[in-house]
Amino acid sequence: MFNRKWSIALLILLGGFLYTLIQFILSTNRLQHQVDNLLPGQAQAVPSRRVLLISQELDNPYWRSIEQGARKAAGKYGMDLEYTGPLRINPEEQLSLLEQAIASRPSAIIVQGTGGADSKGLIDRAMALGIPVVTVDADEPGSRRLFYVGSDNLAAGEEMGRLVAEAANGKGKVGVLVGTVRADSQRLRLEGLRSIIASYPEMKIADVRTSDISRLQASEQTRSLLAAHPDLKAVVGFSSLDGLGALDAVRQLRTNRLLFAFDDLDETKEAVQKGLIKLTLVQQPLEMGSTAITLLHDYFQGKSVPDVSYTSIRLLGDSGMAKPDGEGAP
Repeated sequence: MFNRKWSIALLILLGGFLYTLIQFILSTNRLQHQVDNLLPGQAQAVPSRRVLLISQELDNPYWRSIEQGARKAAGKYGMDLEYTGPLRINPEEQLSLLEQAIASRPSAIIVQGTGGADSKGLIDRAMALGIPVVTVDADEPGSRRLFYVGSDNLAAGEEMGRLVAEAANGKGKVGVLVGTVRADSQRLRLEGLRSIIASYPEMKIADVRTSDISRLQASEQTRSLLAAHPDLKAVVGFSSLDGLGALDAVRQLRTNRLLFAFDDLDETKEAVQKGLIKLTLVQQPLEMGSTAITLLHDYFQGKSVPDVSYTSIRLLGDSGMAKPDGEGAP
């Protein structure tokens, strides 16, 4: 009889404890719900998305601007941006960094298309693993990349063709420097230039040389162009150091030519202001970085994103008519 009463007492005590525990849990949940409503950004925080930006060259001002635009947007959307790149321009090292990035399984990768099967293969591998890849500055045609953000390089080449033809009065031979024949951006700029120059019966592209994105190589190739074509009227550079390299060459040779550049390195802007370089077409790297992150945020939110997002290009310099005066120091 005693044992039965003791068991009943224990059951009552246990029931009271369970009831108190349940009430405590319910009260805690209600309190948490109230906190969530007051501080939704803090109480309902989700892990940050990690985005890797792989540059063409780590401390290149152009790529630092892309990083700056991307970092500002990443802060706005609560993303963690990691920035890396080769110390010097090196496509093979870029590919190695892309491979390492894939192995680290980030939320997304932003990278320049470098051209070739290796680049395409790595991008496709990342996408197959569920890592969205965005190409910036130069696209990677044929790859499975999520989308491209950058200049409309075909249109930029066409605009350069119109400006060159205008400055040269629709006559004369033109030499062209490209950074690398592998890059989609350089190929499209050249294609656009060719299409416009071909519409002028008295104009001709004399030759196209590769600078390997090197100022020294651009200078040497310009000297070679002028030796092979002494009557060359203009030199067009399609990568950021080409215009300055061409300027170095004409200064060394103490000759004048119409020079056209791309991008707005400080020395390029100074040369344009002094009239040593006719003009330069300036891309918007800040806009590229910001747009890439903003569209990634939209993608993560389940929104549709465009396959291509072109950023703006502006003209710096004199687009009016001009004539080279032949020999003489610039």
